Amino acid sequence: MKRLRVPAPYLPVFCRELYQLVRSGVPLAEGLSMLREDETDPDTRSWLDSLCRSTEEGMPLASALRESGAFPAYMTDMVSLAEETGRLEDVLLSLQRHYDRQLRMAADIRGAVTVPVTLFAVMVAVVVLLVTQVLPVFDRVFAQLGVRMGAVATGMMNAGAVLARAGTGLAVALVLVAAAALVVGLVPALREKFTLWFRRRFGGRGILGQMAVSRFASSLSMAVASGLTMEESVELSARLCGGAKEIDEKTEQCRKDIEAGGSPADALAKSGMFSGRDCRLLKLAEQTGSLPDTLEDLARRQEEESLRRIDRTVGAIEPAIVVITSALAGVILLSVMLPLMGLLSTIG
Repeated sequence: MKRLRVPAPYLPVFCRELYQLVRSGVPLAEGLSMLREDETDPDTRSWLDSLCRSTEEGMPLASALRESGAFPAYMTDMVSLAEETGRLEDVLLSLQRHYDRQLRMAADIRGAVTVPVTLFAVMVAVVVLLVTQVLPVFDRVFAQLGVRMGAVATGMMNAGAVLARAGTGLAVALVLVAAAALVVGLVPALREKFTLWFRRRFGGRGILGQMAVSRFASSLSMAVASGLTMEESVELSARLCGGAKEIDEKTEQCRKDIEAGGSPADALAKSGMFSGRDCRLLKLAEQTGSLPDTLEDLARRQEEESLRRIDRTVGAIEPAIVVITSALAGVILLSVMLPLMGLLSTIG
């Protein structure tokens, strides 16, 4: 039987529900049964049934979550750690905030990318329409009148003719690419492989790298606050943000430095994941015993900076697309209008 995965938008909601059950002292088996009875979505009821059966048999929550196969490994690991250290309530609340933050960042990124992608698609469509449909009409009219269009317009029209002849091949190629993307998106195994490949190649650079550092700091904060040693916390947190070559190398070096007896703050500073100012904060936090709170603050600031960088990038791309589109349209119009004005002045 195929195991269903919990949708990402429901993870923070479910963590909050578990937090409220634990905080109120309701037995988990009884509380999960209440959630199942009120649930109308069949997929959600499916994995809630699994959790109910496991907890009714006396299985710990982390084992029940892992047994269902519906939850991220990071969540099950953190819940297992929380049960061992008696901090289940705190960890569930931290997990809710963590997944809320991830969802908010994903939504902001989608919103930021949608506009420039749409503008680019419109720009391409307008230019293709002009060079393949509009310019050939003017060229035929001018040829009948004994006038030639400008060199730029002629070059664009010739490029459009090549594009039109290759239209069938391009359409087939686009359909194949779209079909491949659809298959990758629908098949979990392929989607996971593509995600791992993309993260390995590009996940440690630029904005993606900064987002990975934000996830690392957030998970490290939760792990340290839950009672793990710093070495164990780094190893666990690396699972969440790992996958990118650059990030894996930094987290591994950080773990080795701590294992060799180095200061956690010095190891984090030496890794190069944080700026000099942030490293000074980490050293001060280590001395004052406020490392988890400082790491959480760093995670929030890294996330905010990532979103600001995305906004700046999008803010530069959108005007560039508009300018390029307007310039191309203007060049095409001038190439058409100048010969026409010359013809009218000759007639006059």
